[in-house]
Amino acid sequence: MTGRPFRTALVGFGWINAQVWLPRLLAHRNFEVVGVYDPALTARSGAPTGPGAGGAGPSDGAAGLPPDLIADRLEDLLARDLDLAVVGTPNHLHEQTAGAVLDAGVAALIEKPLCLSTEELRRLDARSWRTGAPFQISRPSARRLDVDRLRSLVRQWCVGPVRINAEWLRSSGVPRPGSWFTRRDQAGGGALLDLGWHLAEVTQGLLPDPRRTSLDARLLPPDDVSAHRGAGWRGDSPAPGGGKEGGVFDVEADGSLRARYRDGSALSLRAAWATDVEVDTTRIEVHGTGADGEECHLELVTTFGFSPHRVAHPVLRARRGDRVSEWPVETAPGKEYDAQLDATLAMLRRSLPWRTELHRSAQVLSLLEDAYRAAGRPLVSDARARPAGVVPC
Repeated sequence: MTGRPFRTALVGFGWINAQVWLPRLLAHRNFEVVGVYDPALTARSGAPTGPGAGGAGPSDGAAGLPPDLIADRLEDLLARDLDLAVVGTPNHLHEQTAGAVLDAGVAALIEKPLCLSTEELRRLDARSWRTGAPFQISRPSARRLDVDRLRSLVRQWCVGPVRINAEWLRSSGVPRPGSWFTRRDQAGGGALLDLGWHLAEVTQGLLPDPRRTSLDARLLPPDDVSAHRGAGWRGDSPAPGGGKEGGVFDVEADGSLRARYRDGSALSLRAAWATDVEVDTTRIEVHGTGADGEECHLELVTTFGFSPHRVAHPVLRARRGDRVSEWPVETAPGKEYDAQLDATLAMLRRSLPWRTELHRSAQVLSLLEDAYRAAGRPLVSDARARPAGVVPC
């Protein structure tokens, strides 16, 4: 396969696949896009449509897909001699869809959350072992250059347990209120699962020993934070009857967790779709002690993701004793997704320890799964009751 581009398909054609992955795949010489499957596309009998299709809202000015790229069924797509499928379906369909991909012997890149329970992950892993097809979750935030430098500084400067405070707060960033994003039976959870997954990927990688001893969590319903405001910068249109007044909105819009670990480390994490912040802000603070006994404090202030309402001057700041250092960080949104695509290419070439990465993502899934359970809102209350059919992505 190294002599030709990897034949790649998109499963689901919502915002992430249409606006993030499709342009990158088309521009990359090592990938060839050979198919797309989304029920919202086939419902139009294969008519060209914009990248906003599939339930994530229209994208004005987006070019249409060539009709021959659109598959009528997932089975038809998987028959196109694929090397890779990018799974961007609603959360509750990740196991079902990725499982079908792996069963066909095709590698998978799965959007977060990887799935909605540790048991679902075990089943996916078993299918991967059975066919030999690798899979990975998209973890772009963990691949950011500023995060990599923060991780390096923590390892160099901090000895023993650390205290981490992490938050990602949006001023107005609910993904399409009233759609599957805000339905617990399809999304599993809200802001803590959506934004919090990225924070958990980053912070779990900063901990010396991520084995937990205690955990509690808090989930705030949308009425508490005016969470009916949508993420207008995504080009989303409200779902029919969507929003606070009409559509289904039964996930949290503001979620937080606190965890303690065996080595004495502690994590405090908060993710919110709608708050009173002026700009969408991601902040990660690490407190620890150096080998010389001096206090270490590291802080990254930036904006993860694609929102245009960004921190104007993102910075990574470090204080050790009385000494303070600062580094400017990457400001262009989307670079981390280029890095993710490079990692996916390495997985396909078998040069990436993808099972090691999968173990890290399993720790993230376990943290968030336990947090929702601790808050009395399990991600999967009854897997048998979840819809079995494919719904718009």
